[in-house]
Amino acid sequence: MKILNSCMKKLWLPVALSAGLGCIHSAYAGNEGVNSKSTTTPTMENNEPVKETPPFQDADKNGDHYVTKNELKDYPYLLKHFDKVDAGEDGRLEEHEYENLGMETQRQKGQ
Repeated sequence: MKILNSCMKKLWLPVALSAGLGCIHSAYAGNEGVNSKSTTTPTMENNEPVKETPPFQDADKNGDHYVTKNELKDYPYLLKHFDKVDAGEDGRLEEHEYENLGMETQRQKGQ
């Protein structure tokens, strides 16, 4: 029970932030296209569709609390930046490193 309480204390902030960001994203997505004449899907420069970064829990297929390149084989657009955000250079991403992977991918889309 003590371990569960410790985990809950560590997880409440990321969960709360994720919920808040989800609400903001939903509100923004609901207004998309209101002032726009185009109804096409946003694309990157090389005409690839814009892809969302899956949640850490979905990417961590084996549940070991790390994401490896093998677990990201279905997400090649994330693999491009894997080594750049692997701070420990151990071939696996912890949750905070995985968040950086999502941010780096979004940053590259914006260029």
